[in-house]
Amino acid sequence: MKDMSEEITPLSAALTQFQAGNLSSAESLCREALAVDGNNAEALHLFGVIAHRGGRNDIALEYVRRAVAADSSMASFQNTFGYLLRVRGQYPEAIDALQSAIGLQNDYADAHNNLGIAYAESGDLEAAEAAYIEALRYRPNFPEVQNNLGNLLYRIGRIDDSLIAYAAATELRPDYAEAHANRGDASASQGKNEEALEAYRKAAEAAPNWPTAWFKLGNVLFQGNDFERALIAHQRSVDLNPNHLRGLTNLGATLEKLGRYEDAATVLRHALVLAPEDVSGLKNLGHVILKLGHVGEGLHLLRRASELAPDDPDAHYTLGNALLRMERLQEALACYARVRELQPSTARAYFAPASVLLMSGQYKDGWAAYESRFDMAAYKPNVKNVHERLWNGEALDGRRLLVHVEQGFGDTLQFARYVPLLRERIGDGKIFMLCEPELHRILETLEGVDEFYQLRSDATVTFDLQVPLMSLPHRFGTTLETVPNKTPYVKVPPGTKAKIRRRKDTKLSVAFVWAGRPTHSDDKFRSCTVNWFAGLFDIPGIDFYGIQWGPRAVELEPHLKRENVFSMTDKLTDFAETAAIIDQVDLVIAIDTAVAHLAGALGKPVWTLLPFGGEWRWLFRREDTPWYPNMRLFRQPILGDWRLVFQRIGAALTQMVGASTGEGQQVPTSVVGHGDIAPEPGAPAPRKQSVVNSLCKPKKPSARTKRKSNTSKPAAKP
Repeated sequence: MKDMSEEITPLSAALTQFQAGNLSSAESLCREALAVDGNNAEALHLFGVIAHRGGRNDIALEYVRRAVAADSSMASFQNTFGYLLRVRGQYPEAIDALQSAIGLQNDYADAHNNLGIAYAESGDLEAAEAAYIEALRYRPNFPEVQNNLGNLLYRIGRIDDSLIAYAAATELRPDYAEAHANRGDASASQGKNEEALEAYRKAAEAAPNWPTAWFKLGNVLFQGNDFERALIAHQRSVDLNPNHLRGLTNLGATLEKLGRYEDAATVLRHALVLAPEDVSGLKNLGHVILKLGHVGEGLHLLRRASELAPDDPDAHYTLGNALLRMERLQEALACYARVRELQPSTARAYFAPASVLLMSGQYKDGWAAYESRFDMAAYKPNVKNVHERLWNGEALDGRRLLVHVEQGFGDTLQFARYVPLLRERIGDGKIFMLCEPELHRILETLEGVDEFYQLRSDATVTFDLQVPLMSLPHRFGTTLETVPNKTPYVKVPPGTKAKIRRRKDTKLSVAFVWAGRPTHSDDKFRSCTVNWFAGLFDIPGIDFYGIQWGPRAVELEPHLKRENVFSMTDKLTDFAETAAIIDQVDLVIAIDTAVAHLAGALGKPVWTLLPFGGEWRWLFRREDTPWYPNMRLFRQPILGDWRLVFQRIGAALTQMVGASTGEGQQVPTSVVGHGDIAPEPGAPAPRKQSVVNSLCKPKKPSARTKRKSNTSKPAAKP
C-alpha cells in the first residue's frame, strides 16, 4: 500500500524547485496550490518569498501579508513580513511584525537580526545593538549578525569593537566578502592601510565578480601611491560595472597619476555621460584636460563645477589654476580668495595666491605667501621637521646653519645665488649646504659655504638652524629692484671633461634643450619637440649642440647626419659637465628647464622659451628677467603654439650671424614659415657688435671660504 505521507503535492514540489533555484517552476507550482486553496498560508508565504527573490517586492509584500492574515501564529511568516516592510522603509510596521515573530518564538535568531537592522535603519542604534546581541545569544555562530553588529559599532565610532565583530564574522565564514570589505573600511578609517589592503584583497578573492571589492581595493592602493596596482583594481571594478560612477572617476584619477592623460580623459568623459553634472567628474576631467593643454575646455568644466558646488573649495582652487594658466590673474586671485573663505585653516588657501602675487611682481606679499608651502601635502622637506629650528634671518653667533634644497634642479640653481650673500648677513657661524648629487660639483663653486652634503647618502650632519633654499628671497626681503642678479655666481669646476668640436667656419655655436622633466606637472606646456629646432639648422654659420637629458634625447638622432648638428648627451654625467659645454658655446637656447637656469647662473647668454601663461618666476609678459641679466625670454603668444616663437628665434639668430660678419642674411624659409617675424612689442633690439664681444664671459672667481666636500645625508641632531 502506498504511503500517503510521501505524496508529492504542488506545494511540496514548489518548495523543492525553489530550493533548487528554479524560481519560474516554483512559482507555477505555487499557483497550482493556490488554485486549489486560495488561503493556503504556506503557499501564499512561499509565493511571496519567490516574488521577492525575483525583485518584485510589492507583489511579495501583498502575498506575505495574506499569509499572515491566513495564519498569524507562524513566526516565520511574521519574520518575512517584517523583513519586507523594512525593505519598503515602513519601519514602525516592520518592528511590530518582527516583535510579533519573536513573541511567537523567543529564540528566533533571524527575527532578532532583522529587528536589529530595522532599528538601525530607523535610527534607534541602542535598540539595534540590543537586538543583535540577542540574536548572537541564541545563535553564537551567526556571521551575518557579527557583520551587522560591526557596521553598527563602526557607525557609532567604536572602531576597535567593530574590528572585533568583523573578525568574528570572517572567522566563521572565511569567504564573507562583505565582512572583509567592511573590516577594510574600519581599518582604513584608523589609518591602518596595510590591514585595510589585506582585508580588501580577501574581499576581492572571495567575490571576484563584486565590483565594490575591487573599487575599495583600488582606493587603498591609490592612497598608498601604488598606482600601477590601483589601476588593475579600478579597471577590474569598471569592467564588472561600466556604469559605476565613482569607479570611473577613481579610474580616471589613477590613469592621471600614471601620466596617461588621454586614457584618463576618455574614462572621465564616460562618467559625465552617466552624470553630466557630477561635480567630482567635472573637477577631475577639468584637471586632466588642463594637463593635456586644452585650457579652454578645462576652464568650462571647472567653471561649471564651481557653479554647481559654490561651496566646494577644490572646484574653486582648480578653476583658479586654469585661469592662472590663461593669464587671467585677477580672476585667479578671486578663486583663491574664495578657497580661503571656505577653508581658512588650510595651507593652500594661503599658498595658492603666491603664484599670482609673484608673477605680478608683488614680491613682498608673494614671498610671504610662498612660505605656506611648508604645510602643503606635496611639500617634501629634506629635514625631519621644517618648522623646527627654522632660521628667520637673525645672526648666527657661532651657530651652524644648514641650507637645504627643495623642488627641482632649476629652483636650486636660481636661488643658490643667495648662499654667498648669507656670509655677509649672518656674522660668525658656519654655513652647510645640502644639495642634489647631480648639482654637487657645480654648487661647490659657490662662495661662502663651509661644507657641502649630498642627498641620498647615509652620513649625518649636525646643525643648529636650518632654512629651505627657496625661503631665502623672503628672508632677504627681495623686491623687483633688489633681486641679487650679479652673474656668474657659479662657474665650471675643475676636472670637467666635456668638449665640443667646433667647425672651422662656424660663426656662432649654440647649445639647445627642447624638453624638461617628463613628470613635471607643466611638461605638456613647457616642452616641445626637437623638430621645432630643426628649422633653425638651415641657418648658415651656426653649429648646434644638443644637451638634452633623459629619454627624449634620442629625438635628435635623425638630424645628426647634418654636419652642423651634434649630440652631447653622452657627455652629460652631471650638471658640471653640462656647464663645461655651456662655457664653450656662444649661446644657449632652452625651454624653461634647469639648463636655462644653469646658463643664467654661469653668466652665459641664454634664450628661454616660455609657454603661454608661463610661471611666476618669469613675471608677467616680460621679455627680460631681473634674475638673469643675460637672459632673453621668448613667450608663446598663443597657448600651445611654438610657431611664432621659433620664427622670432630664427630671425634673431640670423641677425646675430650677420652681425658677426658685418653682412645681412635672409632668414631661411624653413625658419620663417608663414607668419610675421617682427619682434614682439617691447622685445630688446638685437646687438650690432661682433658676437664674441657681445657675449658675456664668466669673471675670475674671488677667494672663497675653505670648505670640504662630504657625500652625506643630514639627520637633524639637537
